[in-house]
Amino acid sequence: MNDTITQHLIRQLHRSPWRLAAVVTGGGSEALSQLLSVPGASDTVLEALVPYSSPSLEDFLRYKPTHYCSRATAQAMAMRAFFRARDLEKRNSRHELDDTHLIGVGCSASLRSLRPKKGQHRVHIAVQTAQVSSLASLVLTKDSRDREREENVVAALILNRIADATGISDRIPLDLLHGEHVDESSVTAWPSWTELMLGQRNVACGIEAEQNVSLDAFSGVLFPGAFNPLHEGHQRMAELAGQITGHPVDFEISIENVDKPPLDFFDIQSRVRQFEPPQRCWLTRAPTFLEKTKIFPEATFVVGADTIMRIAEPRYYHHSVEQRDAALEELRQQNCRFVVFPRVVKEQFLSLEDLTLPAVLAERCEAVPRSEFRMDISSTELRSGA
Repeated sequence: MNDTITQHLIRQLHRSPWRLAAVVTGGGSEALSQLLSVPGASDTVLEALVPYSSPSLEDFLRYKPTHYCSRATAQAMAMRAFFRARDLEKRNSRHELDDTHLIGVGCSASLRSLRPKKGQHRVHIAVQTAQVSSLASLVLTKDSRDREREENVVAALILNRIADATGISDRIPLDLLHGEHVDESSVTAWPSWTELMLGQRNVACGIEAEQNVSLDAFSGVLFPGAFNPLHEGHQRMAELAGQITGHPVDFEISIENVDKPPLDFFDIQSRVRQFEPPQRCWLTRAPTFLEKTKIFPEATFVVGADTIMRIAEPRYYHHSVEQRDAALEELRQQNCRFVVFPRVVKEQFLSLEDLTLPAVLAERCEAVPRSEFRMDISSTELRSGA
């Protein structure tokens, strides 16, 4: 590591208007130490966390990741860190919040330890700003460095990624071995994505040419989902729902999840690219149906039997039947309706007729007959390669 270059880079960062929150696990703590050891760190670092154990990382993310060292986990860490930076700066600053100079950094690493690792030595670093999501991944040649040298590589890579995000031109030379290569990628947000993420709007059209189209263009029929990925089952549901309602079906993706951090710009881009005109996909900040109805009043929602069951379950309303009933009554007052498709639920193929729903919800539902639709494909299975 070149200390002069490292310190010069960090001094430039400390003199800049950028403020950051950084979270590292499995490796990367050396970068935090270097950031804090150069005078002026209080002008830059809002928070530096090392949730090293699995339970600690789960507490920070507020969910259990599928893989602890992965691109997706680093992305989630960076997004959570960005919103931590935003919250801390809002409380810390006497001036108006400057979202354009906040950074969230997430580093998920698996480095050399006392016990030999079965898998690769690797690191994934995500950086999140209000305009850009970026990723850098590196597989380290196994057993070719001691832990200190691996930490130094990771620290340099983290600081270089921060420099890239903040427009600092200096770069720390990386101690890479023959055959090692840093895989870097980034996505720059459309203005409407940034506004949506920052809460400056609650809905945007996911088609680039129509990103500022008004809700007057809403068809009246909405198919909410993660669409990760969109598959032929979704397309067939939309086709049938269009025939049943007599209206084209619009899709909707909430960038917010009840438990997980918001989707970053990589995720938003990959999902909206699946839709092509005349299909329309709306992006919202509405993870619950009650929130969706406030954006799309009097909508007819396209759902599966599993989804309508969840809408009726008290456990999604803090285990309160009273809160559930109040929410269902509000759905009724918003005059929303549901077209319910059969779905495999816990190895049973269930249609609306098989379900016991509260009367106020059941009367808002129209069943799609078993004879009209059965596709057991799921996005989860497609992602897992099943």
